[in-house]
Amino acid sequence: MRRVLTVAILAAVLSGCGGLPTATPTPAAMDDVIAALVLRGLTVHQLVSGDPGCPSSDLHSNAVRLEVAIDNRSATHEIYLLRWRRPADYADSAQAFADCLVGYQALHPGQTVSQVESEPWRAYGPGWPPDLGPRLADALRAAGGS
Repeated sequence: MRRVLTVAILAAVLSGCGGLPTATPTPAAMDDVIAALVLRGLTVHQLVSGDPGCPSSDLHSNAVRLEVAIDNRSATHEIYLLRWRRPADYADSAQAFADCLVGYQALHPGQTVSQVESEPWRAYGPGWPPDLGPRLADALRAAGGS
């Protein structure tokens, strides 16, 4: 009887383990995104924390401005990269980010502004060559973005 009870308890414990919540992946830190960019052929020439690119925005605590070059090319390109720690904050900030883009565009008329979103990351910048956006999106996904 003791043996049957032990087997029943063990079976209950083992089957219960499958019902426990699993850890969800969390987004990586900014350093991990930079490493992912480098692995995709981008060289970071400058990094400025707290610069969302739009002066009237309160997004500065989420922002980093990067100047990057692609492969061996000498031209650099600006990326304004923003991260939100909580999904609710990411969702709630959609309008603030859209307003930031409008404000940036108003300060830089005539420039084409591209953007990439991969929760919890949003990024944008002027004059990106065609291969910058996909590499950036891939790096953000590799760093835990959706």
